[in-house]
Amino acid sequence: MILIAVLAVVVIAEALLVYGFRHTRIPKLYFQGNISGMEDKSDVRDISVRYVSGGQTVDAFAEIKIQGTSSLSYEKKNYTINFFSDANHSEKLKLDVGLGGEQSKYCLKANWIDRTHSRNVVTARLATQVQQKYQVLTQAPRNGTIDGFPVEIYSNGKFLGLYTFNIPKDPWLFNMDEENPNHIVVCGERWEDTNLFRGEPDFDNWELEVGENSEETLDKLKKLFDFVMNSDDETFCAQFEEHIDLDAALNYYILADFAYMADNLGKNMLLATYDGQKWYPVLYDLDTTWGTSYSGRGLMDYENNTLNLSSNLLFERLEKSFGKELSARYFELRQEILTKEHILGEFEAFHAQIPGAVFLKEGFRWGCGVLRQYKDLPGFDYDQIEDYLDTIPGKLDEKYAALAGR
Repeated sequence: MILIAVLAVVVIAEALLVYGFRHTRIPKLYFQGNISGMEDKSDVRDISVRYVSGGQTVDAFAEIKIQGTSSLSYEKKNYTINFFSDANHSEKLKLDVGLGGEQSKYCLKANWIDRTHSRNVVTARLATQVQQKYQVLTQAPRNGTIDGFPVEIYSNGKFLGLYTFNIPKDPWLFNMDEENPNHIVVCGERWEDTNLFRGEPDFDNWELEVGENSEETLDKLKKLFDFVMNSDDETFCAQFEEHIDLDAALNYYILADFAYMADNLGKNMLLATYDGQKWYPVLYDLDTTWGTSYSGRGLMDYENNTLNLSSNLLFERLEKSFGKELSARYFELRQEILTKEHILGEFEAFHAQIPGAVFLKEGFRWGCGVLRQYKDLPGFDYDQIEDYLDTIPGKLDEKYAALAGR
């Protein structure tokens, strides 16, 4: 009898964690419709949605599909969602959720490999601060980087999980006009030579996010790659700013190095241009940061190593030709933005938005349910991020001091 009573209490407690605590102060999305069994990005489902945030309640219709590349295989899915005013989807519904005005398309990130749910958004916010400091991509809402906030999602009355409601890889991320043939954004999709500036690019290894899928568009990208691969050192230095924004390149290199962005040196790199000639490398998909591996189930060996960026020819040549500029930029950033105190403060501010009850629900929904097989959630906690910040910066201070003397 005692065992039965204990089990009953456990079942009730788990039910409360999974389905309860709905009055926590965090935005919520309620789905009605079938989203089960989605394994391919071509699988688009029609659902109805209610969005609740503070005093705002919006009822809408939506199209939803899964989002990502390697994350497609994860048990908990990312989603792209498009909002509509009517069931026939004839009129887009634009929502202002605080991310850059009224928009109809957003991304819902599961953050499967990061149990803090903060690495992607917080690292993007740090990148925005760096871009703003040097006036890079000021025409874009967040200087070309995403932003987001935590949200609970329920599907057909049941807790689906803790997500972040994010800006997608869309023209509005860059404030671009899809009708302008020189407004182009591509995203690296693989770890091939063609993604590392060591082979001619194509639209198999680079996904076209903004722009016309044409030979004319591809030729503009090929011209960039030809400059990086084939120019001599003197030409590379003299003509760099004609082809690549130097501030954007310096910022990308340093942030990737400082946050150990091993997953952003070819795959996940965004390249953007407004004139078809000068390109901006832009950081995207920043969950594999601060020492975590791409799977979230292990750590990079940052105790003994720093990130090797030389696999990418652009970064290899940037370090060789602009070492003094990299050093000066790095130590400027180390005075304010890239300090342990500032970085941890940004993480703490994000964490404060998520009630502890929501983290508990997430753990029981996707992790160690009491009466189901144990399977620990991937990712690492804030203590690991603090450990990283106690370990890596000293090594990088030495590296960039040496670059100044080149």
